[in-house]
Amino acid sequence: MRLLTSAIALGFLGMAAVPAAATEITASVWFPNTHPLTRDGYLALAETLKEKSGGDLTMQVYTGDAVLPPAAHLSGLRDGIVDMTYHAGTYTPSDLPADNVLAALGIGLRDSMTVAGAVADFYINDPMMQEMFASQGIVFLGSYASPSYIMMCRTPVVSLADIAGKKLRMPSPVHAAWAASVDAAAVNVPSSEMFSGLEKGQLDCAINAANDLKSRSLWDVAKNVTLLDLGPYFAGWEYAMNKPAWDGLGENERRLLVDTIADNIVDMTAAYLASVDDALAEADAHGVTVSEPAEDLQASLDTFVAEKVEPMALDVGSRFNLEGSDGLLQRFNDTYAKWQGLMADVDEGDLDAVKALFHKEIYDKLDVATYGAN
Repeated sequence: MRLLTSAIALGFLGMAAVPAAATEITASVWFPNTHPLTRDGYLALAETLKEKSGGDLTMQVYTGDAVLPPAAHLSGLRDGIVDMTYHAGTYTPSDLPADNVLAALGIGLRDSMTVAGAVADFYINDPMMQEMFASQGIVFLGSYASPSYIMMCRTPVVSLADIAGKKLRMPSPVHAAWAASVDAAAVNVPSSEMFSGLEKGQLDCAINAANDLKSRSLWDVAKNVTLLDLGPYFAGWEYAMNKPAWDGLGENERRLLVDTIADNIVDMTAAYLASVDDALAEADAHGVTVSEPAEDLQASLDTFVAEKVEPMALDVGSRFNLEGSDGLLQRFNDTYAKWQGLMADVDEGDLDAVKALFHKEIYDKLDVATYGAN
């Protein structure tokens, strides 16, 4: 009997000595490894999580269309094909109506870090946004905001006369409406198809952040850049998880994940902005001419933003039968104004100070035990 008791005790001790299995989050982002949302977003997040957790919380990151094509990054997340994705919200407007109402405002916004903070704050805390995510079975965790989109063209496009009749790759219906207002034709293709579209003449201009001159080699097919500020793109999310996958994380894992995401958004946004500066600095060496827009082209955009954008955002809500779009816009505008004030008191070049602000105003307030429980 004593031998049996000793054997049982030793068995329990042996079981206790077995380390707990590490948790792995599978993730998909359809940009190439060189893109800031991948390199400084997902890949950097994976590395930091592994380091901070001692290997107990890791990420397996799939890039490009290895697992999911661009437009399937919502459905694939919802269906649990992967645990986490990036998703461009304008690709699935009927599934994400509130997101698309707000994304319509992007053409009139200017500071990417302020947008990233305001979007994360609003999407985490606004009941309408949380209801939208819950309806899709996902948990929003982190925002992004691209640098302002500009024009990368096969031929010079700097004036109203130049842009008339041109085929422009546009990121959203609002951008497409502006294109129509200047007698251009909007073409709706994923950013992954910009190079081939320009190369084959199916596009005259790609409207995207200028880092793609380098990260997607657009400077090989677009020799003319016009610095018309068409605002940042922030639709959808940088980080969201399938709800069962989020539910499967322990509270300590959730806390580590959201704290790491808070820092990562700041680093990623800063790197994204720096990548634009780098690409434009190298553009001349690749035979690219960089121009400011002519006064008439700039005036057309300014007038459009002042007169058309908010009515169009409300129309998006109406088309998708979203009740309360006017209140949604007002609440977001209030949040954005709050972040303009917060960022005015911080040196944006001091990334530690900006990270502290993101923690204080957003992520430190997030109760990981209850968040995403709806």
